[in-house]
Amino acid sequence: MHPILKFWILLMSILLLIVWYMYHSTISTICCNDHCFTLELAQTPAERQRWLMFREFLPDNAGMLFIFDQEDFHSFRMKNTLIPLDMLRLSSGLQIVDIQQAEPCNADPCPSYLPSSPAQYVLELSQGIAKNYHITTWTQCRLSSA
Repeated sequence: MHPILKFWILLMSILLLIVWYMYHSTISTICCNDHCFTLELAQTPAERQRWLMFREFLPDNAGMLFIFDQEDFHSFRMKNTLIPLDMLRLSSGLQIVDIQQAEPCNADPCPSYLPSSPAQYVLELSQGIAKNYHITTWTQCRLSSA
């Protein structure tokens, strides 16, 4: 292979890795009431579908943030989710508009968890964490990057 072609292939590979890293790591934490949680992001339809399925543990200081293009009544199911969760719905301004406790489900179909208000983000934490940290409806949260 020609050296110039090798160089361009290497350069393009590095650029793709940089773009992938920037896309997947722009948000690393969310803080609500001075309690911060390390985040995994679910931004694509495939990531949202898989989310916390088959996970056996979620640390108390961690969560998964689902990011949608706009506020809406996004429903969730707990199919194949093994751990109970707090589902916190956040507005586009990162204010909590709804909190639900969701239970694991192996049935088919699993019940849907519908919010009482539209939201652009859904933060899933281990069940009971919101109550332990006094995170309630109307709590204002903030996102931070690495």
